[in-house]
Amino acid sequence: MSDTQPDVVVVGGGLVGKAAALALAQTGLHVRLCGVRDAAPAPAAGFAQRIYAFNAASRALLQRLRVWDQVPAARVQPVASMRIAGDGAALRFDAAEQGVEALAWIAESDAIERALDLALRFERGVALQPQRVVAALRAAHDWTLQLDDGSHLRCALLLGADGRSSRVRGWAGIGQRSRPYGQTAVVANFACDGAHGATAHQAFTDDGVIALLPLPQQQVSLVWSAPDALAAEFMHDPERLTQRLVQALPALGAQHLGALRAAGEVGGWPLLLQRAHSLVGDGAALLGDAGHVLHPMAGHGLNLGLQDVQALAAVLAARGVQSCADARLLRRYARARAEQILALELATDGLHRLYAPSWLAPLRALGLSATEHLPAVKRWLAGYASGLGVLS
Repeated sequence: MSDTQPDVVVVGGGLVGKAAALALAQTGLHVRLCGVRDAAPAPAAGFAQRIYAFNAASRALLQRLRVWDQVPAARVQPVASMRIAGDGAALRFDAAEQGVEALAWIAESDAIERALDLALRFERGVALQPQRVVAALRAAHDWTLQLDDGSHLRCALLLGADGRSSRVRGWAGIGQRSRPYGQTAVVANFACDGAHGATAHQAFTDDGVIALLPLPQQQVSLVWSAPDALAAEFMHDPERLTQRLVQALPALGAQHLGALRAAGEVGGWPLLLQRAHSLVGDGAALLGDAGHVLHPMAGHGLNLGLQDVQALAAVLAARGVQSCADARLLRRYARARAEQILALELATDGLHRLYAPSWLAPLRALGLSATEHLPAVKRWLAGYASGLGVLS
C-alpha cells in the first residue's frame, strides 16, 4: 500500500498510534503511520523502565488485534489482588472475589510495541513511514501534510496520537487547559527477596502517592508520584530512593517483600492535568495523551488511549458510505469518550486534592474503611476500572 493515497494519517509512532493504525486498517481503511519507530529490543536482564497496568478492556482490544498473544507470557504479570492504603486504613480488591481472571495485567510498553510492530508488518492496509509530519494544512475536504524529508502527503482524516505536546492538536485548532501538579512520577524496577504474591500496592503518603506493581521474576515496578524537590533528590541519588522505598513498605502493607535491590535505572516525568477542549476538529481526531493527560495514581492513562482507539475504530467500522472524516462520525467518537474521560479526570484530580490537606486524614480513613466493607461498591469500582462496562 506504499503508493496509495491514505484515507487516514496517524501522527505518532508510539503504542497508541500503532494500535490505532492497526485497528483502523482492520476496518478497511488505508492508513499511513508517520513518525513510526521500532520498539526497543527486550533488555538482556530484567525489565524495561516503561511499565503499564493494562485493564481488561485494553487486553481485549489487543487480543482482537491479534497482538496480545504474541507477547511472551514471561513478560506479563497478572494482578491477583490490590491493596490501597492511606491514613492507617486500607481497601483491598481480589480477582477471585470479583469473579475475574485478573484485576489487570502488568507488561512493558516495549513488549506490547514489539508485538504491534510484527502485526503491522503483515497488515496490508498500513504503510509505515519513519518520516515525521512537520506541517499540516486543512483545505476543502483534505489535509496536505509536509514531512521532514520535504515530501508531501494528502489524506481525509488526520489522527493525533503524538502525546501531550501534540502538534496535531494545534494544526486542528483545538485548544487545551493544563495545570501542573508540582509532582514528578519517579519510576524504577526492583528485585525483592520476598514473593510479591501477584499483588499491587498503593499508598497515599505525605511524600506523594507510591505504587508498587508486581512483575515476573520476583521483581516489582515502582511509580512514586513525588513532590518535585523530592523527585529531584531521588533522580540524583538512586540509593536514596531505595532507602526511602524500604522505609515506605509498612505504609504500603508490603513488608513481606523484604530487601529491595535496584534492577535498572531511575526515570521520571512531570505530572499535570491536561484536557483538550475537544477530541475532534475539522477532519481530525485526538487519541491518548494528545487529548487527555491524568494523574497516574489510578493507572488509567494508557488504558484511556487504547479505549479511544477502540471507540474510534468502532465508529469508523460502522460508517457505511460516509467519509471517514465526516463531522457526524467524529462527533459520535467524541461523545462516546466524553463520560469516561471526565469521570476519571474528576476521580484522579479529586483524590489528589483530597489527600493534600492533612486535616482530612480521619475522613479519608473513614471513607477507605467504609468502602472496604461494601462489596457492591467494590464490585462497581472494579468493573469500572476494567473499562469493559464503559465500552460495551
